Amino acid sequence: MPRKNYNPQNFELDVDHPWTMAIQTNDMVVLNPQLDLDHPDDLDSQTTVSIEHIRKLMSDIDCKMSDITNLRVSYVNTGDVDEDVYRQSIIDQMPDLDAATIEMVPFDRLVLPELLVEICTYAMTGPGARSKSAPEGLHHPGGALSQGVKRGDMIFVGQQVARDAGGTVLNAGDIKAQAATTVDRLEQVLNELGADLADVVRLNIFYDAATSDADWDACMQLLKQRFGAEAAPSLTAIPLPRLFPAGTQIMVSAWAMRGRDGARLEKTYVGLDDAHNTPGPVFWRHAVGCGDMVFAGGQSTVQADGSVGATGDHIAQTKQTMANIDALMAPFGEKLQNVHKTNSYYVLNTVQEFNDNLQTRTDCFVKPGPGSVGLPLDTLTHKGQRIEVEAILVKQ
Repeated sequence: MPRKNYNPQNFELDVDHPWTMAIQTNDMVVLNPQLDLDHPDDLDSQTTVSIEHIRKLMSDIDCKMSDITNLRVSYVNTGDVDEDVYRQSIIDQMPDLDAATIEMVPFDRLVLPELLVEICTYAMTGPGARSKSAPEGLHHPGGALSQGVKRGDMIFVGQQVARDAGGTVLNAGDIKAQAATTVDRLEQVLNELGADLADVVRLNIFYDAATSDADWDACMQLLKQRFGAEAAPSLTAIPLPRLFPAGTQIMVSAWAMRGRDGARLEKTYVGLDDAHNTPGPVFWRHAVGCGDMVFAGGQSTVQADGSVGATGDHIAQTKQTMANIDALMAPFGEKLQNVHKTNSYYVLNTVQEFNDNLQTRTDCFVKPGPGSVGLPLDTLTHKGQRIEVEAILVKQ
């Protein structure tokens, strides 16, 4: 199905931008992050309004809430929000979800001082029923949510953490043990949906920013062993100031692809010779193509030797990062302009830096552009690294 762009004015931003509120191509629907600027510093109200925006937007594009397969909730939590209670409040307001997956990602701040939450949404339409996975013994996200859901060729695995069914954190403070547990659980969910780790095309990791280089390298070695070098996914790994509940060191989510008939789908890999995504042993792929999807893992100016190009210069880094994504799309017959969603993580210290960076990123697109979310951090994985961007594209 040809790409369709929808831009109902759910809210206004001060900056003229090319971002599209919703994009649908084939069976995939991508919603730009929904937010609320009318209730400053009020998490509950902002969440309610954001959900109302999602509901209205899904209706505007003739989709049902039950088509939603994944929610990513980026919210401010400096230790004053009980994430389990907050997640349940979201579930209570979305009773018409059908086995969707969820990711809860805590930040110290979002792009605007008064903004406390942004919710990104992915949905799948088209014929056929969905399959869901919720293995016993895993910490369930609650309500009508699931650990994993398959619709068509796509499999969405929600946030996996080292917690038992009752919510107790396992191996608190031990990132290596928790990494092993999260991959075990990822594999369990996939197996229930007729897939395995070799089917993963997009892997997202959030981890404790205080993790030592040695422990992080050990985690990367573990992932290399579990996924193998031949069928490795794209990867974005982002350090966070803290994870919840206390003692949690790492959380993992994934997208995988397996044919409607259960057959394994062929992947195409594209890499860049002079850069890699994140530190540690390089086993993942810069971009993975499978079916009608292309996934570019977190791109930056980190070089193959671990050094950072244009150290500290966020404008130069942003230009090169976006050029990297454009180069990764070319072998698939695509270009940066055609991507459906970019997730940007950046270290910006002033309003002027943010405005300059936003202008640099928007200059890479003409209207209608992709969905886009920008999330601020005090640090990324490498010293001097100012930005990392991942991208998702659906081929027409």
